[in-house]
Order: sequence, then C-alpha cells, then structure tokens
Amino acid sequence: MKFLEIIMPPVVVYLVICLIGLLLPVGGPEGSGYDTKIWNLYIIQVYAIPGFLIALMVSLFANRKKKTAG
Repeated sequence: MKFLEIIMPPVVVYLVICLIGLLLPVGGPEGSGYDTKIWNLYIIQVYAIPGFLIALMVSLFANRKKKTAG
C-alpha cells in the first residue's frame, strides 16, 4: 500500500468540504462576531473532519481489498 494512494482521497474530500463551506454565506446577526470567514471555516470543521475520517476508512478498506484480490 502506498501512502499517497491511501491519504490523497480523504485530503481531497476535506479540502472540497472546506471550499464549499467558504462559498456558503456567513451566518449570524450583524456585529455578533460570528460573521467572519474565519468563524465560518471553524464551524465547517464539524463536517470536514468526520468527512475526512469516513473517506480515510473507505480508502483503507478499498486498498486492503485491492491488496488481497491481486
């Protein structure tokens, strides 16, 4: 198993989720401190980290099956 074959798909999933989060409008009442891109990136981590972990498990499983099949 090559390291890049395993880690690149989850990293791409993580980056795509972060980019989608940056494209979403920033929420929160005006002047509340929650209306910044940094806060938006912080909150999107709630979705990006589990997405990364799920993609990592799928990648590990797919590479394990590939190794045993041939």
